[in-house]
Amino acid sequence: MPNKANWQQIYSTEYVKAPECWKTCGGYCCKNFYGEHFNILDKNGVSLPLLEKEYEYYQSIGGISNITEPPKKRTFNLSNGKSFSIYLLSCNCGGVCEPHGHRPLICRIYPYFPVVDATGTIYDFEYAALMDLFYRDPDAEHKCTLVREQSERIKRELTISLRPLLQDPEVVFVFRCLKELVDRLKLKMNGYINTLDEKQLKKFISKYEWMILSGKPWKDKAFAQRIDDIYDEVKAAFGGKDFL
Repeated sequence: MPNKANWQQIYSTEYVKAPECWKTCGGYCCKNFYGEHFNILDKNGVSLPLLEKEYEYYQSIGGISNITEPPKKRTFNLSNGKSFSIYLLSCNCGGVCEPHGHRPLICRIYPYFPVVDATGTIYDFEYAALMDLFYRDPDAEHKCTLVREQSERIKRELTISLRPLLQDPEVVFVFRCLKELVDRLKLKMNGYINTLDEKQLKKFISKYEWMILSGKPWKDKAFAQRIDDIYDEVKAAFGGKDFL
């Protein structure tokens, strides 16, 4: 059987070493800084995705006490009959999650997620929060201090610390799917949020909300086929064994 992620080990790993970095940015990673412009999406909460096995472990350790809203489960079906589920936590903790050591993987690797090939080898990084995708020059203008000032160090450290996690083909598959998802969203949005005046920003946010809620960027045969292809590529790279 392919290697499976050890979530106990993952939740004890410090992926990004930046103690109290929130003091330099107002806790940007844990707040919805564009929420005031939303008309439909949650104005305050941030959405935290967890894989099914991660969510099972998260529950087994008691979760985060001040996240009380039940998660939303999203199940995705492939044409080969395989499926996988994502659990979405709505977090309004503003960075003061209790206990802090129970925060999900997506929080631990922020501000990035790895862009990987079918073997799980990292060859690039993408922004972990969807709204972070829409800065013209993130290295200079991003609200996260780590992106502006320490991006190269963070990426080097993540490249090493994520290796054990990326021995799990399901994790590799999901990260590859996530890259396809954000590429489609960027293509549909076609703009930079930090270059817009108030009127343009309102229009941009409205379009963004519609894209997220309707799922329009991902509702076509080409996208579905690409997800099927990714599964086959990862399966082949990990010895031809099914992993979902």
